[in-house]
Amino acid sequence: MKKAALKAAEQLSRSALKSLQLIAALKRGFIVKKFLTVLIMSLLVASTVNAEIKTYEGVGEYLMSDFETFDVAQQRAKQRAEQSACEQAGVYVESRTEVIDAQVKHDEILTMTSGILKIVDVKFKREFVDDNTTRIRATVKANIDSDDINKWLAKDNGERASLVEQNEQLRRANAEQDKQIAALKQQLADVKTQQYQAPITQNFVTEDKVFLSNKKYELALTFLEKGDYRNAEVFFGDAIELNPNNALAYGARGTMNYNIEDYKKAIADFNRAAQLDPNWIQMYLLIGYSYYSLNNYPMAIANLSKVIHMATNFSFDKKYVLTGNKLMATACYYRGIMYQAIGDHERARADFAKARRFGYNG
Repeated sequence: MKKAALKAAEQLSRSALKSLQLIAALKRGFIVKKFLTVLIMSLLVASTVNAEIKTYEGVGEYLMSDFETFDVAQQRAKQRAEQSACEQAGVYVESRTEVIDAQVKHDEILTMTSGILKIVDVKFKREFVDDNTTRIRATVKANIDSDDINKWLAKDNGERASLVEQNEQLRRANAEQDKQIAALKQQLADVKTQQYQAPITQNFVTEDKVFLSNKKYELALTFLEKGDYRNAEVFFGDAIELNPNNALAYGARGTMNYNIEDYKKAIADFNRAAQLDPNWIQMYLLIGYSYYSLNNYPMAIANLSKVIHMATNFSFDKKYVLTGNKLMATACYYRGIMYQAIGDHERARADFAKARRFGYNG
């Protein structure tokens, strides 16, 4: 499948960076030779172990209040059941990668497992806990095919890194949503009159839309990984319609548009993601790359300059991929390429030197 950068960060935009390097190399008259490493890796992995399919059962429960929607409560229970199955399957996936001597970190094991886990059956059970609470229990049966592990390991390193970060972003978004729901339930328990309950119940409606938006976003990423851009775009659109503040959906759709060379749409999505999340500095990197691809060097340089300015005071945060130094190094290097493209070699040399000082290593 085509390389897809699912999250706009250095790891998440590897394919974008490679595209930019290729463009720059061609403009300087270099010939870029691409080795068939993916094919070699695929053949090596496939010949190492025999294929097998493992089946796991996951169980998840959700306590639904009277103010919640039954269908959404079922989806929440199903999500927890899927997480349970994924954790069990992850042990097998990790052992499988050890057998073929693949160096895979724990966060990639989680991402790989969630990406290749196939849900083959779902059952729900409903029981009343008390007058105001219903327990929804979901049981899922899921399969893991070892051939899918081999296919994952054959992916480009940049694509794998982008998928890992996307999965981490989605996991954090889901965890934050769980906190919001728990807080709303506590607020309802603390109030006694309908007058004060009304705005809280309305917040449940909002949070349900956020949850459903994240599920659509997750589906979009599944199609994106398969190279099915048409369906990916549909589900990105659904995610945004349900939650117009879903910055992740805008960022991922932007990288999809970048990869299919629809740079104007990519810029619009990246700009919207940056508006919704002003600290998502990596968006300006991709805006810069997009303008460069449109031969709009002034706007490309302006956006990379914004990254450099913001990175000066940017410290590491778990929500973001890059530290301030890595942001600075990356932005300086690619701004240097752009200065070089317009013939400003003095500024280009200064940016390349600055990139090296901040640790850029290509």
